[in-house]
Amino acid sequence: MSATSLDFSFNMEGLDRNALINEAAERLNVLSSDFGDEVQKGIDSPLAALVKELQGDAAEFAKLPVVQKITEEKFASSNLKIGDRFKELTKNHNLYSVDFPVYLHAKPGWGFNKLEAIVEFNPQSSDPMTRPKAIRILPDKQFQTQLQAGTHLEFGLDENLDFSAQSGAMEARAGNAEVSASAGAGAKASAGFNILAGPFAYKVKKAKIDHTAVGLEKVFWRVDGAEFFQEDDFPLVVVLQVPKGTKEVKVAAAMQASRSFSFLSANLQDAVKELALRIRSFFEAGTPIKDQQLWDISARL
Repeated sequence: MSATSLDFSFNMEGLDRNALINEAAERLNVLSSDFGDEVQKGIDSPLAALVKELQGDAAEFAKLPVVQKITEEKFASSNLKIGDRFKELTKNHNLYSVDFPVYLHAKPGWGFNKLEAIVEFNPQSSDPMTRPKAIRILPDKQFQTQLQAGTHLEFGLDENLDFSAQSGAMEARAGNAEVSASAGAGAKASAGFNILAGPFAYKVKKAKIDHTAVGLEKVFWRVDGAEFFQEDDFPLVVVLQVPKGTKEVKVAAAMQASRSFSFLSANLQDAVKELALRIRSFFEAGTPIKDQQLWDISARL
């Protein structure tokens, strides 16, 4: 995958995460004996057993992205007026809402607080004129203030092809999507919030968001927060502009989830400092876990 202006905080290339954790546990058993702690043969020391629990982490993309074409019929079914922006963009392009859900699971109290992800469209193509581009992205740093407030926010793509945020619950209705009458950031009138795509819900707290610019053939996100992932699908969403002459769209995706080194107990932090540099670096980087996918979404366009 091509380089971007943002990079993963830790390079997991060529590393076997479970092997690193097992090696760390073996070394912690040895250290426990060196420090005079009684360790029975074949039984892990308390610190080693604790470290092995990290093998229960899960961080992975959904098997396939969710692709919705944005059409004139979509505007009509949502009781929305077709805007000039849509008319202009669709002269030479088709538009799609593409959702890349991410599943994250960690032991309670050891939740992830950093997610980094990149998606790139038709990465093998050498002709920039035929490559799809992301013209809208979510989560977007323009909503950082609302997310830092710790509220439950839900988003939808509106008639201006912009993402709008609403506090509270959205309820999908037949042929239309409405939002409950609660005050929200950037919300429409309380009688209803008509949207073209969504809702996409975020329960993150104190989130800090960074990402590459829109209008590119790739998107990189970095989302930092305080224990903001709790066994929920975390949606990464783009509005994709695909040239009408482009018949094949492939997506290369990679992600890493990690947590602050401070999640370790003081005893474990001290013990980690005695490990080999490559293992120590892995722990100090927040024991990252990665996933990579390559999808062909051509048949869904």
